[in-house]
Amino acid sequence: VINRETGGVRMATTDEAGRYRVPALEAGTYAVEGTLTGFRKVVKEGVVLTIGSQAVVDLTTEVGQLSENLAVTADVPLVQTASAELSGLVGDKEIRDLPLNGRSYEALAFLQPGVSNFTNSSTGTTATVANGAGAKMSVAGTPGDYQSFLMDGTDIHDHAGFTPGSVAGNNLGVDAILEFRVLTQNYSAEYGRTAGGVVSAVTRSGTNSFHGSVFEFFRNNALDAREFFDQGGTKPFHRNQFGAAAGGPIRRDKTFLFANYEGLRQNRTQTLSRTILSTAGRQGFLAGRVVQVSPLIKPYLDLLPNPNGRDFADGTAEFLWVAPTQVDEDFTSVRVDHQLSNSQSLFGRVIIDRAQSTQPNTLPPFQSALTSHNLFSTLEHKFIVSPRILNIARVAFNRTDPLLQDQVNLPGDAALRFVPTRTWSINSTVAAFADIGHLNSAPQQFAQNIYQYTDDLDIQRGPHSMKLGFNLERIYNNNETQTSQAQYQFTDLASLLQARPNRFVGLTLDSGTTAQFRQLFIGYYFQDDWKVNNALTLNLGMRHEFVTIPTEKHVRQANIRNVFTDNAPTFGAVFTRNPSLHDFAPRFGFAWVPLGERRPVIRGGFGIYYNEIMGRLYYQYARSGFLKTAQINNPSFPNPGLESVSAGNVSYSVWDPQPRTPTVYQYNFTVEQQMPWNTVVTLSYVGSQGRHWIRDRSPNTRLPQFLQNGTPVYSAIAPRINPAFGNIRQIVTDTNAEYNGLQLQVTRRQSNRLVLQTSYTYSSAITGSTAWGAAHTQNTSDIAVNPLDSNFDRSLSSFHVRHMVAVNATYRFPGGGLRGVAGILGKGWETSTIVSARSGTPFTAQLGFNRSNDGNSDTPERPDLRPGASTNPIIGRVDRWYDPTAFVLPVSGVYGNLGRNTLIGPNLIHVNMSVVKTFPVHEGQTVAFRSEFFNLFNRANFGLPNRFPFLADGSYSGSAGVIQSLATSSRQIQFGLRYSF
Repeated sequence: VINRETGGVRMATTDEAGRYRVPALEAGTYAVEGTLTGFRKVVKEGVVLTIGSQAVVDLTTEVGQLSENLAVTADVPLVQTASAELSGLVGDKEIRDLPLNGRSYEALAFLQPGVSNFTNSSTGTTATVANGAGAKMSVAGTPGDYQSFLMDGTDIHDHAGFTPGSVAGNNLGVDAILEFRVLTQNYSAEYGRTAGGVVSAVTRSGTNSFHGSVFEFFRNNALDAREFFDQGGTKPFHRNQFGAAAGGPIRRDKTFLFANYEGLRQNRTQTLSRTILSTAGRQGFLAGRVVQVSPLIKPYLDLLPNPNGRDFADGTAEFLWVAPTQVDEDFTSVRVDHQLSNSQSLFGRVIIDRAQSTQPNTLPPFQSALTSHNLFSTLEHKFIVSPRILNIARVAFNRTDPLLQDQVNLPGDAALRFVPTRTWSINSTVAAFADIGHLNSAPQQFAQNIYQYTDDLDIQRGPHSMKLGFNLERIYNNNETQTSQAQYQFTDLASLLQARPNRFVGLTLDSGTTAQFRQLFIGYYFQDDWKVNNALTLNLGMRHEFVTIPTEKHVRQANIRNVFTDNAPTFGAVFTRNPSLHDFAPRFGFAWVPLGERRPVIRGGFGIYYNEIMGRLYYQYARSGFLKTAQINNPSFPNPGLESVSAGNVSYSVWDPQPRTPTVYQYNFTVEQQMPWNTVVTLSYVGSQGRHWIRDRSPNTRLPQFLQNGTPVYSAIAPRINPAFGNIRQIVTDTNAEYNGLQLQVTRRQSNRLVLQTSYTYSSAITGSTAWGAAHTQNTSDIAVNPLDSNFDRSLSSFHVRHMVAVNATYRFPGGGLRGVAGILGKGWETSTIVSARSGTPFTAQLGFNRSNDGNSDTPERPDLRPGASTNPIIGRVDRWYDPTAFVLPVSGVYGNLGRNTLIGPNLIHVNMSVVKTFPVHEGQTVAFRSEFFNLFNRANFGLPNRFPFLADGSYSGSAGVIQSLATSSRQIQFGLRYSF
């Protein structure tokens, strides 16, 4: 087996049945040569291998001299006949040709069936730093941190378990990535640690030919359409993305080098919409009443800008402002491959990415500064022990280090502080009212180091292709977190104007903010792909993995073992038992071709997958004795008296001391058929059951009374169940989930003209409250309302998308017969497009105040549904997406009867397109000019609306159901120029 790009050769010998297998080949183009004494040598050219694929190449020869060649072009079946795995390839052609907004390669993962992306439901942007800066994806209904991200076989996930993007929200290095595969269901026992999908990328290596390119991509506001919320014309926007890539031989057939640099410089402004006090509201004129404005609050209200948008006639109005953002990013990648001998090879790869960004807070002039430093390095040794045994060992060091800081130095700011050493902010839960002041949770830093060693042994024995190995990771998480600097909270506008806060929240004066957690992860597996006969292959695997209970370097960890009876946190281990010790994960799959070659392939499988408890889950919840937050009810203003806070007013974030590992049981059934014109049609049923998923609850409520039907009733004057503590946020693993999906995919590859992939997914995802829904989407409805009932919040998941369509296509225009000027102008044209469409995501109508009197003001309580009203009363207008009168206030002291996630937000349709003209310059040299159109038809894809229908006095909010954000940008046009050699 000869790699036509590097000259590498692998040898194999057939067994008595004529079977042969050459495992662990690099992605590339190969020729397969077969020799047998007394027969002509047969050579099959054009065998293309992609990451994770298996090509079946049968060799047929004729009697003759060995010196005679029988050369043919390989006709490799396009269907998957050896595995039950559901996966999709994003190849070199798609990465190179498709219109990729931001040139962030992982965005192409969303073209696969069952893979959806999601953003901040309020702002339309991805969360940053604490929740990860990269793209957020859900695979088959699983949360974002249930996905695994590999590069050249080693883990590169960030501290939050997401894609390892920079603070610019990108994964740069398109030219350094050869291709990647997205594994969505029933993958082999080789993969573990997470329970969702796997994104596995391989980097580009040098070849025997020297090649490279230099490029520049440019766009500005002169090319853009106006944003929906823009006042006047388009807002300033300048973006330059530039770089170079080159690769070739250092020593022919022996040593190869590939290097890539990419830079990004962006200055952008965008129109943001916020709800603030109206001009009348600042003078005390509210809906139906007048209140006296306290002189204590006036210095803070004076910082508010003047409203310039819609007046909601309830004391609030809209403020539209042009917010500036700036991004600088530099990406560098270097890879060296070396053939040590005929049986051993080595490669090393290093990626360094540095980025910095400024972003606005809720209101000017407050803003934040973000930086990230990412380093990903891998060294791999491949050893061919014998023609049937291969060993691959890898060592890696991967680091992500995002930092968030408050950047504003406001004149006179020290005089406004509530605590002398802390920044300040003011929050009103009414009607999505914008916070006043600094970013309450800054600074934050989450530096993660992963030291990894993996070893995989591949053995071929007759019909059995066996693989066994292990993965060892030492994980260092060094972080600084702020639960709250110093924030006053108000239940309504009247209390805000009168300087009568209902609560002050801030770290206690003796609270620590830094921690250094350490964990060890070990996973080992055995996989046997057994070719029972020519029609049936079985995939049999078993995996066991476990992760140590985290330890803090300076023993700064504690937990409240029993939240109802303990009087103080217990210092030491967070868990009283390790939940992962018995995490055995069997895998089973089959691929059956009952009617012979070119007939339908029937595939199916089942597997157990674990999402190990690691990383971000510990930052706040494993430090209850050191990270302490004061919650003072009805405090004085502006001095909360933090120095004399009582133990009953100190809140903690803790873990269930005996959790279970979140688990997903995956199963699928697939029928796949190869059609004419290099086309494959795949129809799949995909299902899963989730068990022991994480729920974030607040169990230390006020002491309830219970009705005969078990409904809890709370009194505002009742003590807490455990008066030794204030509010307690606790992570428990008692939530179940369910996903069912039907996926249809049509793919056309290996075509000179048209390459096409289209997919449709119809699905349903149901969960209870899942804590990481809040972390991933900023959908605060995912915090449990009733802490005593794990089924109280069971509903559509925040990751539920009923309908999802993804289409991508590339077409090369003919022009072979043109000559002269006509040839120069008419040849080399190509167009590509990406079409994405999906139905809206669920959200919840919320109260924003503690109507139940349970004492937990941070839980998203819900109203009652008006008798006879629809649970999804959608009007569908930007100024009133839903009808707030479909809801009424529940009786004081009980939870509302409206379900979670009953409302459905706006759908999304997005079309990107590119047109490319390539000019030949000299032999082997070209110049390509690209025009790219993002959101080609300039469709306004709206974010979620204001979900608070009521003010605290029970009247309807004027801004209920109002949409104030976009999920995507307006149409943007980008020009690019690339010189290739």
